[in-house]
Amino acid sequence: MSELEGLEAPVLVIGSSGLDLVGRSFSPLRKGTSNPGHLRVSPGGVARNVAENLARLGLNVILITAVGDDQQGHQILQHTRSVGVDVEHCIRVADQPTGSYLAVLDDQGLLHLGMDDMRVVGAITSEYLRQRRDLFKQASAVFLDANLSEKTLRTAISLASRSGVPIAADPTSSNLAPRLLPFLERLWLITPNET
Repeated sequence: MSELEGLEAPVLVIGSSGLDLVGRSFSPLRKGTSNPGHLRVSPGGVARNVAENLARLGLNVILITAVGDDQQGHQILQHTRSVGVDVEHCIRVADQPTGSYLAVLDDQGLLHLGMDDMRVVGAITSEYLRQRRDLFKQASAVFLDANLSEKTLRTAISLASRSGVPIAADPTSSNLAPRLLPFLERLWLITPNET
């Protein structure tokens, strides 16, 4: 049994969900041509991944994310629900595709190129979070990823702070990390990746 099991108050996780396509080359990458390798498709997104891992550790988890109202979005939410994450507050957006991420790894597993389309995360607005302020009051902790707009991050951090809840955040990428700079003093934990 995990030491974390038994925490009654849920962790509130807010941010991206998407479909990950990861390719790893069998040999050193050659630019400008096709490289034989292994391709894997799986549910992804920074916040969704964190939510799934916390649920697998035995914690109660509520996820707020946005996906397209498409097959990929339905599959991602179904999978996430099946591992024990509460997806009741997730947004399905009719006019945008579910987020996606493409990673190209070399034969050593090092990232050479990453590309994402997470525009759908823009559906998570400050107003949407304010309408769910009770979720912040009930949470044991809040986790955010930097795919959220700066305005939405500000609202989420304000709601969590007013509720006395510790806040963790993932900078997500070197392009998005600056969104967290105005809030560093209010963050309890930051979980960056190596760049």
